[in-house]
Amino acid sequence: MAKDPGGEGLRLKLIGIAYLLAWRITRLLPLRWAAKLFDRASARSFRKNERRHAIVRENLEPVVGTGPALDAAVEEAFMSYGRYWMETFRMQDVPNEELTRRFDGENLSSLDEIHKRGRGGVLATPHLGNWDAGGRWVAERWPLTVVVEVLRPRMLFDRFVAHRRSLGMTIVPLVRGGDATAKCLEKIREGGYVALVSDRDLSGTGVEVRMFGRTTKMPPGPAVLALRAGVPLIPACIYMTPKGWHAVVMDPIDGGLTGESPPNVSELTQRLAGAYEQLIAREPSQWHAFSRMWLAADASAGAPPASTSA
Repeated sequence: MAKDPGGEGLRLKLIGIAYLLAWRITRLLPLRWAAKLFDRASARSFRKNERRHAIVRENLEPVVGTGPALDAAVEEAFMSYGRYWMETFRMQDVPNEELTRRFDGENLSSLDEIHKRGRGGVLATPHLGNWDAGGRWVAERWPLTVVVEVLRPRMLFDRFVAHRRSLGMTIVPLVRGGDATAKCLEKIREGGYVALVSDRDLSGTGVEVRMFGRTTKMPPGPAVLALRAGVPLIPACIYMTPKGWHAVVMDPIDGGLTGESPPNVSELTQRLAGAYEQLIAREPSQWHAFSRMWLAADASAGAPPASTSA
């Protein structure tokens, strides 16, 4: 969103009110009605929002190729993103037993094994599937801290913080002048997990990596935390399925690297990019890549300028 040095303007406040109203209505509606409403809104966005459509297409092309496969993946990406928002708005209302019944995954026991050894860890995920569902599932079993970007308008950010705290997560806001790293290290040393959604560099000063044959930047935070604390860096994601959610927890990727040197941070971030390639390639249309991912040198010719964060 645009900067507003004098405080939040009327437009930002109206956006916040609209989101909060949609959130409340979505929780009140029967599930089938809510799902139908979001499907219609997503289909309309796919047809009408040419700028966003072009960005998603550019991002997915190196993943799925060109032609009909790309056309289908782009359309499904819009529908998947709508489902993410609908599920997130309703996540507080899903009973624990229903979440457990609808949730399965691969290599989930490794999280318990790491925790039982008295060690924390860093869980790194791309914007893939529904990370709120995964965060709730993890937080119900082990201490989980989540670093969140401060959104504007502030009323929307405050609502997200309250929402994720209600799901059992400890929240660390990523604010200028704050020390999110120190707070995360404290939680890791207590034996907890820290989760970071980290396929998109918001600062512009991230680590250059290669992913799907293109160049992008990713934040160094996951690598820095894992190396500084000497704990595993674990790529993971939570796909949405017809039944509910399917988590994939990969084996730690930090083996052989010790010490927080710049080369180690770069190497570990590149390993993370490689892990994200594997996770995204399984369900490309669930990758919520609605802002430009590839650096200008590798972006498609004629692509639109970068959008705001989705």
